[in-house]
Amino acid sequence: MSATSQIIQVVVFSLTDPASKRNEEYGIGVEQVQEIRTLETITRLPNAPTHVRGVTNLRGKIISIVDIKQKLGFPASETDNNARVLIAEINGKQVGLLVDQVDQVMRISTSDIEQSDSGFSQNMRGIAKIGDRLIIILDLPKILEDIGNNFGE
Repeated sequence: MSATSQIIQVVVFSLTDPASKRNEEYGIGVEQVQEIRTLETITRLPNAPTHVRGVTNLRGKIISIVDIKQKLGFPASETDNNARVLIAEINGKQVGLLVDQVDQVMRISTSDIEQSDSGFSQNMRGIAKIGDRLIIILDLPKILEDIGNNFGE
């Protein structure tokens, strides 16, 4: 680890590609995640984008539930009992992120994260190489910027 490396903590979750049935690992900064919940009742919203599953009532507060898999371009698929909702705070607003499975909170050295300079990488902070694992570290505010002020108040 170099002198300029830092340790960051990320919540690592899996998304299953419905075509290949392969799990792919993603992470977001632990400071953005307020809690991890089981999938509960979601009320669909008319005319919402396909990646917005709807809204839910979280202790009296209405929050949007975003299917992060669809937002990242995976085809639609059914959720199972392992599905979780990461309650995240982005720019002072709460949003629920529907993921297939939450794996762990991991400490990663910034020296293990490579930046990608390809054009499609604007939604990620980099790719962490941990042994033979690749974990895509997402830039959550950029991914959700098109939702804008549609987060639950």
